[in-house]
Amino acid sequence: MKTKNNVQKAVIKSLAIVISLVLISFTVSAQNFWKALLENNSLNEIAMFMVETKHAATVATEAATGSTNLSAYAAYTKAETEEALNLEDWMTNDNYFLPATFSMADEIESPLELESWMTSDNYFDTFSNLNEVDAEKPLELESWMTNTNYFIINTYDFENETEQPLNLENWMVDNNYWKK
Repeated sequence: MKTKNNVQKAVIKSLAIVISLVLISFTVSAQNFWKALLENNSLNEIAMFMVETKHAATVATEAATGSTNLSAYAAYTKAETEEALNLEDWMTNDNYFLPATFSMADEIESPLELESWMTSDNYFDTFSNLNEVDAEKPLELESWMTNTNYFIINTYDFENETEQPLNLENWMVDNNYWKK
């Protein structure tokens, strides 16, 4: 029964997800979204590229077939230097930036003071409750607790079984049955 309920719940959740996806596809310009999504995936582009274009074999140039010229790559390993940045007038002009209405001042906290109520025992009663023992009311037996209509009672009948004593048989002591 529990498995049946779990399966029903899973089916209902799956249907809810499918219905919500269908409803989303019918909302504001969702059809155009799905169309664009299906048209612009990479598999379509690759398939169209393979069908529409024909590649002709190209002959390698003489420079490409020769040995690699390492001086061409030397430019990539040079450390580049940048020009120094100069501070210009517009960079410090407040008219070019949003006005700053806040000030950056260090916050100074006033020192804490000990007030008279902080040391008064009238406000704090912490140690008086430590020695008290919570007394609970004893539990009482109520009528519904003994009524068998509220509970499912299963009765089991157990039979006392007696075992027969084990008997020693000839094959148990015969050396032909046992390896030496």
